[in-house]
Amino acid sequence: MIYFEYIKVGEDVAKGICTLCSGNCGIEVMVEDNKVLSVKGDKEHPISKGFTCPKGRALPEMLYAKDRLSCPMKKDENGNWHEISYEEAIDIIVEKFTYLKENFGSESLAVHTGEAGVRKQFSGHVRRFGQAYGTPNQSSAGSHCHLSKEMANKMTVGVLPSADYKNSKCIVLWGYNPMNSRPSQMMDINKAINNGAKLIVVDPQKTYTAKRADVHLQLRPGTDGALALGLIHIIIEEELYDKDFVEEWTVGFDKLVELVKDYIPEKVEKITDVPKELIVEGARIFANNKPGNISPGIAIELLSNGFQTARAISILQAIMGYIDIIGGATMSPPPPLSSLELENVKYNREPIGKSEYPLFCANYNSAQANIFSDAILEDKPYPLKGMMIIGSNPILTWPNVNKLREALKALDFLVVMDNFMTETAKMADIIIPGTFPIERYEIWNGVDSSGDGIVGLAPKLIESKQGISECKFISDIAKGMGLEEAFPWNSDEEAIGYRFQKIGKTFEEMLNMNYGYKYRTFEEKKYTKNGFNTPSKKVEIYSTTLEKSGYDPLPIYNEPAESPLSTKELAEEYPLVLSTGARYLQYYHSRYRNIESLNGYKSQEEVAKVKINPQIAERKKIKDGDMVKVESLRGSIKLKAEITEDVLPTTALISHGWNDANANELTDNENLDPISGFPPDRALLVKLTSL
Repeated sequence: MIYFEYIKVGEDVAKGICTLCSGNCGIEVMVEDNKVLSVKGDKEHPISKGFTCPKGRALPEMLYAKDRLSCPMKKDENGNWHEISYEEAIDIIVEKFTYLKENFGSESLAVHTGEAGVRKQFSGHVRRFGQAYGTPNQSSAGSHCHLSKEMANKMTVGVLPSADYKNSKCIVLWGYNPMNSRPSQMMDINKAINNGAKLIVVDPQKTYTAKRADVHLQLRPGTDGALALGLIHIIIEEELYDKDFVEEWTVGFDKLVELVKDYIPEKVEKITDVPKELIVEGARIFANNKPGNISPGIAIELLSNGFQTARAISILQAIMGYIDIIGGATMSPPPPLSSLELENVKYNREPIGKSEYPLFCANYNSAQANIFSDAILEDKPYPLKGMMIIGSNPILTWPNVNKLREALKALDFLVVMDNFMTETAKMADIIIPGTFPIERYEIWNGVDSSGDGIVGLAPKLIESKQGISECKFISDIAKGMGLEEAFPWNSDEEAIGYRFQKIGKTFEEMLNMNYGYKYRTFEEKKYTKNGFNTPSKKVEIYSTTLEKSGYDPLPIYNEPAESPLSTKELAEEYPLVLSTGARYLQYYHSRYRNIESLNGYKSQEEVAKVKINPQIAERKKIKDGDMVKVESLRGSIKLKAEITEDVLPTTALISHGWNDANANELTDNENLDPISGFPPDRALLVKLTSL
């Protein structure tokens, strides 16, 4: 059933929310005869204010793409695909999952949701199914995105804060380029700049945003932790920090002083390649333009020292007293929805990764997917025989893809749910076609212009003629296996209505609120009432939690596992530091590369390139547009060279997500961050060969 009457605002026009990414932009959708004709921004939406990106505007093209999957398929013994009914697909999956559980134990099945499931309802349903089935091996895109910096901030200030750009006087974008990843945020940043705010960008590349900055700290990839400690050194040395806040609300500041004592600008310049004068200037601008905030992107997580780097950046922000104030980093708790987690769940085995990354696995009650390959190929710590992957394309987004490809081939059973025949879907035994956001209901949340927390319900605007609701799919498998008690709802509407019970709202009431329900009014310095959500109730510069777990309690810096300094002999053969994964506005990781209008916006030939400095090009006799081979210890790819002054002479940069130029042929799943298990995708050594 579609509750279209609740959200209709004009003849054939309805308000909705684009949840293709986490931006949650308001949209107005023209619908005729259950078909979406066009999408445009909703100017009245309190967060996006009429903005839509190319992805949102291309939603009709995605919905009706010729290559969109339209029915379940089964692969035969010869590798050929055959269409089957949905009921038959469910029967096969139930039979296989039952076989795995009875013969190898419930832990032999892993369930994974990708970036397409981040903040989506079906991600919680997948976890709930894993708990009911009895497998501890539930994982998500959080194995290599967001959760490392979230955990680092939780252990430091109790929560991952959000930047209040609109009221800031100094904005630091650290490995983060919202112009390409969250353009609606860039609108607020631009307003702040127009009102006199300073902009500091930390990025190995001279992006358009970096070129607009007051200071661009262009560092060697992987040295972010050293730069953060260098900035802290200057702020402490020149007594620019908030002394009252530090004295009253932090623990371990004296130990921090000792830690950063040697990180003088000259030393930091040698490590990072950032001129010492710019390091000093950046520190002073950040300290003298109050209030300020720092937005760390995924780039700082994808390092072999990423967790401690995130801690150092969090501490840099905290000692300035920029925590939970207007214009600073606000502490915004998530909406208080009813949880989908089952209670008192007990497993027969620990999740994969628990022995190697105990804090990460314990904090998120999950496995670390980056080492699933070892469990499949080497039975470490026990055999992993089956996987269900929903909304993820690991072949293009997980590290060390050559090893991963071998592992997925070795599985007894692989189920993939997606909208298109991805490189991962091609390896499956069963494929189930999924839905797009406006073909299903979704809960969304955000912060409005006043800093107030909003939670809303994105409506289903059309019935899908091709895809199957992800929540229904999970529920049908569970019920087929006799797990009805864990999935008592008869429809997606009932399941979502359950989530709103905790705030006292019904499904219908939430659907009537085009712009959501305000669940929290912004209040400055909430920590003055109950302290920070840490063991000491203060900002923990020195973390006893880390210390008790055998990790360094201070945000130490270690060179990347592969670097010109840590592996000098390797660097002689592989002299360039490679950073992978920069975002492009028209795509979301590996998704939407097949959409014609988005490919026209920027083609693979334009984007799938290796960016190198003219000095490298001259030395290697490479001309702009030449085909080159980029090679690491794990593998090699071929792509065109783009010669540009925007990158340092010691570095090379490539995007990711391309079938024919897969950056993860090069990346590593062995030298993972020791605390989070995140892969070092943003700092590894490669060599270039002209073809």
